[in-house]
This record gives sequence, C-alpha cells and structure tokens, in this order.
Amino acid sequence: MACVVCGANFLDARITSVSVGLNPADESQVFACKEPCALALAEDAERMAQEMRAAAGLDDADVPGTDDDPVFCVDGHFGSLLRDLRTLAGTEALLTTSDDITTIRFLLSLTARHAETAMMRARLVLARTKAPDTEDGDN
Repeated sequence: MACVVCGANFLDARITSVSVGLNPADESQVFACKEPCALALAEDAERMAQEMRAAAGLDDADVPGTDDDPVFCVDGHFGSLLRDLRTLAGTEALLTTSDDITTIRFLLSLTARHAETAMMRARLVLARTKAPDTEDGDN
C-alpha cells in the first residue's frame, strides 16, 4: 500500500500507482508512484540493461529495435503466455487428483503466480496487437 521507491502511502495521498515487480520474499506485487518513481525505475532498468549489454560485448545492432516486434517470438510475451497457460492446465489436472493439503496449497500458489503473469502478458500482447487507427486514412 506504499511506494517501494519513496514510501508514499497510496491510501492517504491518493497517488496513482503502477505495478513495478514482485516482492522476492513472497512474490506479491509491489507498486510505485506512477510519476516520478516508476519513471525513475524504468530509467534505472534501461541503464542496467545497457551496462549488461556492454559487459556482454553486445552492441545496439544486437538489440531488437522499435520496428522489430518480439512479442510473437518463442521467447517473447506470447510464448511465455502459452507456457503459463500450459502450467495452469497442468495444475488444474493435479488439483483434481490431489487430496494432500500441502500439495494443494503448493498447487494453489503456483496457480496464483501463473494466472497473474498470464493476465499481465495477455494484456501486453493485446495492447501490442491493437488494430491500427483508421482515422489517419491509412488502411
């Protein structure tokens, strides 16, 4: 209920928040103020990615450009979405046959984690595959 960057309380301050990742301790979502904290996190992530590419000896030609759409590649969001859906189907099958409480709790936590990521990836793929606007005359 508070920004992971500045600590602002979202309930008291009525600040718009955005999800910025998962808590490594319990894999719950963590949030940051939409502006300026989330923007600062995005800039830090881009800086770190550039440093990692430089350390790996990659140049800008090795990085997909804005014209390349990696959404539908095997390692893209669509491929990850399909893997999440397969995991959900598998956990459904295991839940129908299991009667051990410990196993059921594990399967439910697995379901929650993959259902959440599948939802976020599905929304991302939907946004990236949005039909082009026809108002500009280009059909």
